[in-house]
Amino acid sequence: MVRIYYCAGTTANMTDPTFPTTILPDQIVALERIERDAIADLYAAASPDVAHRFGLQHRRIDDGIWSVSRVLDHIMFCRLQGLGVENAARAEAVDDAITSFETANVKNWIIQLAPGADVLARLLAARRFERHPRAWAKFVFAGEPSVLRSGLTIREIDVRHAPAFGAVASAAFGLPPTAAPWLGSIVGRPNFRTFMAFAGETAVAGGTVFIKDGVAWLGLAGTLASHRGQGAQSEILAARILAARDAGAKLISTETGIPHEGEIGPSFKNIQRAGFRVAYERPNFRRPDP
Repeated sequence: MVRIYYCAGTTANMTDPTFPTTILPDQIVALERIERDAIADLYAAASPDVAHRFGLQHRRIDDGIWSVSRVLDHIMFCRLQGLGVENAARAEAVDDAITSFETANVKNWIIQLAPGADVLARLLAARRFERHPRAWAKFVFAGEPSVLRSGLTIREIDVRHAPAFGAVASAAFGLPPTAAPWLGSIVGRPNFRTFMAFAGETAVAGGTVFIKDGVAWLGLAGTLASHRGQGAQSEILAARILAARDAGAKLISTETGIPHEGEIGPSFKNIQRAGFRVAYERPNFRRPDP
């Protein structure tokens, strides 16, 4: 079993009596698998033109998902996730991923290490990988959300609003406007449900939930700079949680980077406020600089 800990800011509280203290190995598998499948679907949603324009590639490597964007050279879009969780990682699979990253000619790529993937940890150590400065926290929903009322209108959207969602998501993540067609392409996908906040008829925030096999993953949430701090993400989180519950999801998850000391970490705090608790820390590993 792996201990769950609750983080307030950046300080772990291992004695919080309100929430479970353990998470089962099969739950870790489910959490990593739903994220893997959501990533695969996001990349598969891109049209051939968009995939070519952004250098998008993805494929399964054993139980993990390898994905890159040669244009958006960033660890969010260039990573190996989920390897070694369902089955012990193979050295051949790790080397396959490394070679593929090198062939794609991206600089900022990572291999993520989930709890229980001990063989993968040893394989990375043998290849002299080092921890990336930014680790991620995997959250599970463990209560009732505390919603900050934004005064905005929250609606589930369909493909008619796909361009608006893509535009908001790309701007919120600091991506070029040309990324909008890719991020907007998930709207209307069978396992995705997408919500947006509107100020009048202007879309100002959004987020998605991917639901499959009784598990849900929340991702691609962002708010335009002009409307941050108003509670939009709090309401969008609550809407996605309700949608996941209504669809029968028993395990609802998301993740974000763990703030460094002195960082504000608004996403980290918003997620906790919504009723999520940290299930485990997931370190990222990279090759050392030459």
